[in-house]
Amino acid sequence: MHAMNTKIFATIRSAGLLTGSLLLCAGLPARAADKAESDAFPTYESYIKITGQAGAITGDKAAFQNRTKQPSDGGVGIEELHLSKDVSKTTTVVFDGKALAGSEDYLAHLNVTKSEVGSIDAGYKRFRTFYDGAGGFFPLSNQWLPLTQEDLHVDRSKFWIEGKLALKDMPEVTVRYTNELRSGRKDSTIWGSSDLTGLPFTVAPNPITQTRKGTPSYLQLGERHENLELELRHKIGKTEVQFTLLGDRTKNLDTRYFTNFPGAVIPWSIAGLATAAQPAAKAAVGAANWNNQAWFAQSDGIATQTTGATFNSDTALTDKLSFHLGGTYELLHGDLTGNRPTITATPTSSGALAVSTATFTGLAGGSRIKNYVGNASLTYKASKDLSVKIGFRDQDEYVRGSSTYSVVAATVGTTVVPPTVTLATTPRLAYSKIDQQTQTPVAELRYTGIKNLSLYFTGSKRSLDGTENNSSAFNTLTAANGTIANNNVSEKHGDYSLGANWKVSPQLSLRAEAFDKGHKDGSVGFGTRVGDYYLLDSQSKGYKLTAIAKPNAVVSFTTRFIDQRSTMQVTGFLPTFPANDSLDGKNYMIGETIDWTPDKSCYVQLNANATYNVISTVYPRAGWTPATATANAWDTNKVVQNSNNNYVTGSLLAGFVVDKDTDAQVQLNYYRANNGNAFLATTTMPFGVNVQDSSVTVGLKRKFSDKWIASGKIGYFNSRNDTTGGFANYHGPVAYLTLEHAL
Repeated sequence: MHAMNTKIFATIRSAGLLTGSLLLCAGLPARAADKAESDAFPTYESYIKITGQAGAITGDKAAFQNRTKQPSDGGVGIEELHLSKDVSKTTTVVFDGKALAGSEDYLAHLNVTKSEVGSIDAGYKRFRTFYDGAGGFFPLSNQWLPLTQEDLHVDRSKFWIEGKLALKDMPEVTVRYTNELRSGRKDSTIWGSSDLTGLPFTVAPNPITQTRKGTPSYLQLGERHENLELELRHKIGKTEVQFTLLGDRTKNLDTRYFTNFPGAVIPWSIAGLATAAQPAAKAAVGAANWNNQAWFAQSDGIATQTTGATFNSDTALTDKLSFHLGGTYELLHGDLTGNRPTITATPTSSGALAVSTATFTGLAGGSRIKNYVGNASLTYKASKDLSVKIGFRDQDEYVRGSSTYSVVAATVGTTVVPPTVTLATTPRLAYSKIDQQTQTPVAELRYTGIKNLSLYFTGSKRSLDGTENNSSAFNTLTAANGTIANNNVSEKHGDYSLGANWKVSPQLSLRAEAFDKGHKDGSVGFGTRVGDYYLLDSQSKGYKLTAIAKPNAVVSFTTRFIDQRSTMQVTGFLPTFPANDSLDGKNYMIGETIDWTPDKSCYVQLNANATYNVISTVYPRAGWTPATATANAWDTNKVVQNSNNNYVTGSLLAGFVVDKDTDAQVQLNYYRANNGNAFLATTTMPFGVNVQDSSVTVGLKRKFSDKWIASGKIGYFNSRNDTTGGFANYHGPVAYLTLEHAL
């Protein structure tokens, strides 16, 4: 009863706010409707905004931060600082700044421009993105598995400085340097395993295991990207030329942390039993003792250095014909590093022993890539109504790479106390060589010769051919063939669209576009060292429709519809395997926007969108897997389910004049996805989102003087997440206040 009352109250509250907003627009006092232009809020040339935000969120604060992109505890600082000054008749200085604690959003940007000389532009910005360190939820056992520190975030920052020299009748020279960083922690969808699912311990011939991939994991990021460019621009006769020299450097070290079977250790009394006797013993002691905890930390490092040069020119051959010519050369050197240490809780006769190994260690590798790109195009304006562009792009790429690493395995002795741990190390080598060439013709056409109608077409056909030779310890080849794989690789990518814009009348405009995209990737082994044989072919077709209706001067309707359907075929290893339909996707989206502006003192905007998105692979064709000598028959369809992403969104934005110095605004937002499938937990991981988010915000903006403006908002956020069993629910008010002062 309480839940029902809450839902009814939420519906009445939203409906009341909507009705109130519309009534306010319809019944404003005459003095508000006659608000003079002189009473409008001023736009300052230089100003500062001081902002404070506070919240009182109840529930999962990390989920609130992740979904709303703002800190749950609020923040304070300078939201915006803008200074603009003409220091002379030819020189302008502009500074923009921001400093918001809590969201950790900072900016310092300075631009100095001197006409007919050039400019200097420099700055630093930083902002924070919030993530939620949560794993899966098991409906049968009500098991919720977040990280101990669920509140995760990543800080992104960028420093740049640019100098431009633009003297009259001289080449324009620009030197630009950027340095970008990304650091912090974010959640990962590569989850660990757990047996705490509430499912019974399964043994043969039952094929359904109790293990589920649901324990959370996270990435520790440390990334830097530097770029240095020298750019020259100049016009020689009818030709505009651009030449760029590029130096690029990256240095990344990211580590993924995840745990399999956290807190689980098989007692020695069970672990010491023969394999055939273990299942019954494990079932007797409970899920927490079915497997051993294993902690992983996989680090992946990459450092690259790239040098390159780019050339572009545009020439007006005639009044109707223009020619573009471009080319790029890049040389990249890369170094790889990495390790994957593992700590396993191994039972012994004297207790659990934390056995530390590096499953894969000492990864060291390098690569060298050469890339040549050339492109040319002709644009022909046959008339004022017809324009045609035909182009061609050619790319040659050469890749050489090699690496070495070691595989480390541990053996635990149990006959002595304390137990002995013996490590065995096996070195591995790998190399790769790729040579491939790509050709891409493109065409564009635009025609406006029919009154109130414009037609356009774009199309490209990308074709890649090459060879790939590699040696890898993970290659699927048989021992007789060794680990060397020789492959002929090919790709075909087509991208076409045809559209029209039609102004039927001053009150109605229509837009339509049909598109067709196809991608085919293949690899065929050759020679005495036969490699892979596979084919992946996908098609995507559909259309987009938009209608804009304006029955009168104060109201307009914008309707959007998208219909997209995709299919995919795949052929597996060996040529004798035929192509199978491996994917069928459908995506429909319909949206409506209504804008109503009865007069200068009021506006209302309503938005609604509904999306139906389904991707299926073998479901429901999988059927039943028949019984074998060692396994029972089972319903395969319950494991191989569709991927559903169906949702609806809605919003209301209403603003109106209260008096000559005060404006008000009301905003509502709603999101609903109902794709949960908890009933599948007995056979597979119950993926699928079942969540409902809503928020309402009321704000006022008031001018106290010609130099002071204050704005305030108060809102209420509510999220119900059944996907997580309600553990990620949150609700509560958030308040916002800002003061703007002219400088």
